Amino acid sequence: MSARTYDVILTVDNAVGFVSGNAIIGNTSVTVGTIANVDLSNNTVKVRIANTISEFRASESIHSNAITITANANAGLTNTTFFANTYTGNTTTAAANITNIVPSPFIAEKNSFTQNPIVRLYSLYYPGEWYPPNPNGNPTGQGVGRAYPVDIPYRFAEVRGDLVSDINYRVKYDGIEYIPYPVNISAINTATDGKINELTLEVSNFDNIISTFVEDPFLTGNNTTNSVIALVNHEFVHGIDPRTVNATPAQVGSEGEDAFDSLTRARANGLAFSSDVVGAYGTANASFTRSETLNVNGTWQEQKMDTRDLLGGVVEIKSSFAQFLDYWPEYSTIRTVASNVVEMVTALPYRVGDNVQGQYGDVKVNIQRIEDNRLIYLSGSIGSNVSAGDGLFIVNEAADVEAYVEDTFKIDQLESLNENAATFGLISWLQYFRSQVPKRKYYKNTCQWVYKGEECQYPGPGGLAIPGTTRVSNANPIAANNEIASDGTGDVCGKNIQACTLRNNQHHFGAFPTTGRTIPKQ
Repeated sequence: MSARTYDVILTVDNAVGFVSGNAIIGNTSVTVGTIANVDLSNNTVKVRIANTISEFRASESIHSNAITITANANAGLTNTTFFANTYTGNTTTAAANITNIVPSPFIAEKNSFTQNPIVRLYSLYYPGEWYPPNPNGNPTGQGVGRAYPVDIPYRFAEVRGDLVSDINYRVKYDGIEYIPYPVNISAINTATDGKINELTLEVSNFDNIISTFVEDPFLTGNNTTNSVIALVNHEFVHGIDPRTVNATPAQVGSEGEDAFDSLTRARANGLAFSSDVVGAYGTANASFTRSETLNVNGTWQEQKMDTRDLLGGVVEIKSSFAQFLDYWPEYSTIRTVASNVVEMVTALPYRVGDNVQGQYGDVKVNIQRIEDNRLIYLSGSIGSNVSAGDGLFIVNEAADVEAYVEDTFKIDQLESLNENAATFGLISWLQYFRSQVPKRKYYKNTCQWVYKGEECQYPGPGGLAIPGTTRVSNANPIAANNEIASDGTGDVCGKNIQACTLRNNQHHFGAFPTTGRTIPKQ
């Protein structure tokens, strides 16, 4: 299912009190939406509308509500009964009048007659059990407390449009780099029942980059001997190769003593620790790989039995337009730099008035004049960090980090792999979990739990405390016919509500008494 970030931008007379994530309601149109972003300096509110048939009206009053949900504070299945989250109420946090309404730039571009090149941004996450990433970009689920495997998430992009073919591309969006790749993907279609079709994703295997993932059976694991704690995306994670650690005790913070004790032991085993060697081992603060673990005589503990084919991995696809990237994707290469004049291999991608920036520089200057399709005259010096061979990037003043539509898929199969391309079969994220959800039967009076198992939680006879309740178990063993048994060997559950009630354990009854379906008698 495609996820929009926002649909409209509302300019209001006062944006104070509007908060991202809160509901927003039009008092006249009764249009309902969710606030995606608030810009107090410009009094604008970006809104994702709940029903795109509804529309806010100019000059109408709106208000924002914070919805209150009471959650189950003791949600652990093994120590308490289940209580569903319940709606408690809502509080109005802000009210204002709409002064202007414009569609999101993405929707405006999508509906225009002449469009800029379409850009698709792909992010491959593996393992899928570690997805989605947390707000810091680190794993969740079974990967909590770990860093992603080296080079994961793997990001690539395709730029579709009438672009000149003899120049380079740079694809950077929201501060994240994507490698421009030849990609072929089938169309995303949604059936009338909401089911999204299965897709075929074909990715260039240039330089065997995809093969390094697909053919590696040991992508996920941990060096239990030499690994250390380090900061990754501003939070502590485990399993890091100390030779890649790029931190000081002050940066490591409150856990610094433990982390650097580990580093000391690692150095004693012959591992070097220096920020100077980070480049030799790739990314700073990187996870241990199996080969590096064996190189330092470490013990490798696998997290998955076999990671070949990337089955179960997650592919995020963000669809946007070139005009919303951090930089325009077209660029050329610098031949020489002389103060405010730059000689290019070709000046074809550039226009007078563009703001440009060197590949490794941080100075933004404006193009004043272009001559001979190679000489670019700038409004000032481009900076000392720019030299021949660097790219000259066109800064995109219209960049919008929220102008995209996102689809999420699971890798269902590796259809083919050769020296030219890898082809994957994808199924939608929702479709995948629909097939994974346990298919419980909604029986009225037949409990489906294992007696005294983790869902049942009955501790046995003898007046013992029942987890998650203030009750105690029946003093006597009870037989399958719900009569008192002679001894503990006869303590057998009858699997019905009466059996649970006699044991004071009806809170954990594993059936649905209010439904009408029962198991037919044999």
